Amino acid sequence: MGDTGRVADRRDVHPHHLLRAVLTDAMVRDVLVELGSSAGEVLLTLDREWLAASDTIDLEEIESVGIDLATVLAAVNPPFDAPPDWGGRRLTDATRDLLVRSLGLRGLTQGPRVHGGHLLLALMASKDHLVSATFRAHGLSGKAARTVVERWSRRAP
Repeated sequence: MGDTGRVADRRDVHPHHLLRAVLTDAMVRDVLVELGSSAGEVLLTLDREWLAASDTIDLEEIESVGIDLATVLAAVNPPFDAPPDWGGRRLTDATRDLLVRSLGLRGLTQGPRVHGGHLLLALMASKDHLVSATFRAHGLSGKAARTVVERWSRRAP
């Protein structure tokens, strides 16, 4: 059953949650600067898009919009044979698709682990309206980012 078949829950992890998390990654921040933007600018645009798309806003909803990068990376890079741990959160189908795409992007950098750059590239290809509108507003594309992420990934430890 797809995302549209069930009622949204505050524990759901959506693509825009992943974007918020990935904007805290140092490499992603450097990649965005090299592309002529900044994580702060992208986050402001994401917040504007999110608020514009929301029917109602309450304090509890605003406080529950995030998931941290450490949780995301631990879940997509679990210890051998361990199941991903999302800390009680549930992935939407769109988020699951993004994470599968990020796993496939590991081959770009010949690394065994997914990092923020892989997540950024997967997000840049997202069809999620909040995420795609955010990148579009800054003229950011996966094609331009891919070369930068590859280069920055070679520098990463």
